[in-house]
Amino acid sequence: MVFIFARYLLMPFALIAAVLFAMGAHIIGTSLHHQAAWQRTVATVTDASPYSETRANGLTTDGINVVVSYVANDAPMTWSGKDKDIGLYKAARADRIEFYYDPADPSNLDTAAMKGWRGGLLLLAVTGGFTLFYIWFFWLRGRKTPPMAPSTVRVAGAGAGPADQQRGTFGRR
Repeated sequence: MVFIFARYLLMPFALIAAVLFAMGAHIIGTSLHHQAAWQRTVATVTDASPYSETRANGLTTDGINVVVSYVANDAPMTWSGKDKDIGLYKAARADRIEFYYDPADPSNLDTAAMKGWRGGLLLLAVTGGFTLFYIWFFWLRGRKTPPMAPSTVRVAGAGAGPADQQRGTFGRR
């Protein structure tokens, strides 16, 4: 009874872990794709100014507006916007930062390709391990006898009495 209760009580956590596992796989896949198909460049921060946003729910978000200059496809480029849009969370004027850019659209920058795969691996390991253990422990392994209980199956011999006779399927006589 407790086993069945635990099985269904932990199910939402296993489903959340499965979704996080898929997110981790997406992070790693995106990082590997950007490293393989995108070009690497070094950008120089030409301007960085702090900003603060207040959302409709009252939460405040702090960050920096940043302007970076870089060379893509042998042409000088400039990108400006919020730091989080390109995966940059700290920057000061004159900082040099490595980026990947999309050769088809050089204004599409990404730093996560160099940093995000480690977090994705951690996410895969933790959530995948929990999900696999949950599925194996609660759904796949056989539950023939309760744990730590003596066996109810006995061998019937020539002088065996009614208590020693072998029980049938599911413990019935």
